[in-house]
Amino acid sequence: MQDCGIELDELDLALINCLEIAPRAGWQQIGAALEVDPVTVARRWQRLADARAAWVGGRATGGPDACQAIVLVNCANGAVNDTAQRLARWPHVLSVEHISGGHDLSLLIAVPDPVALSRLLLESLSAVPGVAATSTMLVTRVYRMGDQWQLNALDADQRARLMDGVRPWPARPPAPRPLDAADRALVLRLGDDGRAPLSALAQETGLSISTVRRRLDRMLAAGQMVLRCDLALSLSNWPVGIWLWARADPNDRSTIEALLRLPGARVCLRVSGGEPNLAVGFSLPTLHEVLVLESRLSTEVPRLTILGTSIVLRFIKRMGRLLDSAGRSTATIPIAIWADPGEVPR
Repeated sequence: MQDCGIELDELDLALINCLEIAPRAGWQQIGAALEVDPVTVARRWQRLADARAAWVGGRATGGPDACQAIVLVNCANGAVNDTAQRLARWPHVLSVEHISGGHDLSLLIAVPDPVALSRLLLESLSAVPGVAATSTMLVTRVYRMGDQWQLNALDADQRARLMDGVRPWPARPPAPRPLDAADRALVLRLGDDGRAPLSALAQETGLSISTVRRRLDRMLAAGQMVLRCDLALSLSNWPVGIWLWARADPNDRSTIEALLRLPGARVCLRVSGGEPNLAVGFSLPTLHEVLVLESRLSTEVPRLTILGTSIVLRFIKRMGRLLDSAGRSTATIPIAIWADPGEVPR
């Protein structure tokens, strides 16, 4: 992987870990957790942001009725890069990865419902010149998304100090309600900058600061929106991505729990629509760790049947961010899963 032109020290990693846990935490709160002057942590974050090495974004989840799918794409000869860059600009495509194995690209797609997914596949994806064939697996259950994966750079005391300043969500989440135009405007703005100040959000939407705060809290508490801190994985200790396509008994909860305990287990999805019924994404320190992972799987998750593996050769888009070959953010493509699936950038 290419050099990012910046190196992260322990304080940088701890700062990023704070923002993974509490993406909108204030510098005073983070400084107290790390026992560092707030001005210092603010300056550190600005350095990372200016280098496009780390960022905080947001996206709508679509609520309980939303439909997610993994779409594996085979491209025409010589068309992989152009096709990937085109698909990465679609508002329903959360992530695009160039992978090894029997397919060229892996897409993670989110739409409001299966009908919208059908339209996206039939009317839009099939019309892309570079697409030769596709295979779709519907996500039927999310055990873990990358939103929950963390660097774990904080010690127990630091984590406790940070959480002491985090306002807890209500014990009973509010019932989701359809996002109106103002909600969607907030989501799109936070997709570009998940730490945008309430005052800026209020000015841009024409709402009061208290209304913006209330709407944001409601969407987050109801699970209709996710805020997430990301970094260029080449700067972390986990730069290599791998997907396992596997099968397990749907009622075998212990297998899922064992998978999630493995170091680097970043994503675990129950899928339907092909031979695999599990898609498991790992982040690993090196390619050599693939063999180590396979050995651990055979001993610690013996009832898992691995049907295939794919190495991520390059992350092209991750949760709405276009990435360069070093994994740095180059642009934001607003994730608007409510957009018309038949009207995508050509």
